[in-house]
Amino acid sequence: MKNLDKNSQPLPNITSPHSASESMLEDFFIHSLQEMYYVENSISEEFALIKDEISSAKLKDILKTHYAIHLRHKDRLVKIFELRDELIENKKSEIFDALISEGKRHLAIFPNDIVNWEIALILVSQKLSHYKIASYGGLAHVAIKLNYYKAATLLAISVQEEEEFITNNLNGIFDAFLASHVAGYRN
Repeated sequence: MKNLDKNSQPLPNITSPHSASESMLEDFFIHSLQEMYYVENSISEEFALIKDEISSAKLKDILKTHYAIHLRHKDRLVKIFELRDELIENKKSEIFDALISEGKRHLAIFPNDIVNWEIALILVSQKLSHYKIASYGGLAHVAIKLNYYKAATLLAISVQEEEEFITNNLNGIFDAFLASHVAGYRN
């Protein structure tokens, strides 16, 4: 049927709402991966700044192990970018920067008290780990929605590693630090 309105313009070629929505979800997924790449790079920088200040050999070993896990997360992100044929780049994460800033403020409370400084460091490490668990877990679900099953698997592995690290390392050393610190006050 011919359009009788001589002033009307032809309708633009609009894709279905489903594909437009999926495209936006794809953009969100890539942007979020780039934020997590920024997070992993920021962790590298921050760990380099504090690693020599840790006095507890056990805590230093645990955080070095966590650093090695962090490097595997970063490698997985690179693989996901390569699978998607996307440019690997950092996108600033204001939320993560706020967590780092808060962590620095917590550590600054104890400049001359290494025991409490290390307790604060464990707490900061737990917060950062939980942020990563939430982010990678959410991204794994988005990857499934987008049918990126290899990416979802890689992201789920990172979630599992973080969860196991917290359970097997950070929780135990946090309890040990607190118990020894409380015992010191009792004596």
